[in-house]
Amino acid sequence: MFKSIRCLLLLIISFGKLESQSLQRSVISFYGQTAINLKATAGQIANGSSAGTSNSFVIGFQQPLNYKINVSLSVLSDTTICGSGKLVVKSGTCFTYQWYKNDTVMVGQRTDSISILSSGIYKLVGSDGLNKFDTSKSIRVSFVPKPTKPTLTSSIKDTILCFNDTIRIKGNLEYDRYLWSTGDTSRSILINSPTSIFLRGGVRIGSTSNYCYSDSSNIITIRKNATPIPSLLRVEDNLYSTDSKNYRWFMNNLASPVSATNVYRIIYKGFYAVETSVDKVCWSRSKDFIVQNDPASLDQKSFLLSAYPNPTTGFFYLQAKLAKRYSGYMELSIVDQAGTSKWSIKKFIFNENNIRLPINLKLNKGSYSIQVKLNGYKNQVIQIIAL
Repeated sequence: MFKSIRCLLLLIISFGKLESQSLQRSVISFYGQTAINLKATAGQIANGSSAGTSNSFVIGFQQPLNYKINVSLSVLSDTTICGSGKLVVKSGTCFTYQWYKNDTVMVGQRTDSISILSSGIYKLVGSDGLNKFDTSKSIRVSFVPKPTKPTLTSSIKDTILCFNDTIRIKGNLEYDRYLWSTGDTSRSILINSPTSIFLRGGVRIGSTSNYCYSDSSNIITIRKNATPIPSLLRVEDNLYSTDSKNYRWFMNNLASPVSATNVYRIIYKGFYAVETSVDKVCWSRSKDFIVQNDPASLDQKSFLLSAYPNPTTGFFYLQAKLAKRYSGYMELSIVDQAGTSKWSIKKFIFNENNIRLPINLKLNKGSYSIQVKLNGYKNQVIQIIAL
């Protein structure tokens, strides 16, 4: 029987030599032997233990003594995460790992990496398996909520680029920093060509120069005005515009109140233009059409001019009575006895046969001349006395 025990012990020792680098523990069972005999034999030779009521013997094997601990972390400094997400931190090679958050053991976190989902101070304690430990540097991880995403206006007026025009787009919220899809960082952006654009708003992260940006705003698409540029054609004393849905006429660069159709009656020499639009949002303007001679039907070379009250303390009405209703413009100037102009107005639009213009001036006492010209004709002059 002792010979059999000796053979078994030799097998145990040989097995230990072959597996000296293993990190496992083995269980050897001796059949037909009592626990007491095992303690007196195999228990004295192997560095293991036996159960007091069992014939099984547990043999332990140690890992290599030159195992190095490396607790260096892949994240080198404190980190701030913008919005939701996670930060994966990985360490060097150790035999055992234990992660800590705010100096408290993180249960179940015993691998070489960790996924961080909330703010806190994190570190790793690693060992070589032989009661030698090392602690990594601590890293502070902060999660900053994203700011509310902005909204860009999207009315027709804000999305159609009219001829020779620009559109300025601005977000509806305040941020520390603005980031447009064009790369521009100003609060508002000026658009002068068709494009699609969106905005992200950023808040500063602590005292750093880094920002946490919102999600992207809605996309605004800027379109070019589709209304063609109109042209003008004169037939006798009428000007005709190319067809459109809406019209605005101009005499000497001043808007006329008399025509909203494609036909305009020429009333005096000068330059004319028309603006057309399909939606009353964007207007396209024609080139100026020059009329060098008065139409034959125009008869307003004379008109009755008066001022009241006269004498005046500074406020009075200037009145011009025409033979019939006309559309046109007025040029007016007031000069003192030395010929110095005290007040003037040009291209005052009218569309009537009785023009009454209120004037309120601070005039020194004396006599003044009021010179009036209608539709480019020669001046008519009246005198007014200031008290």
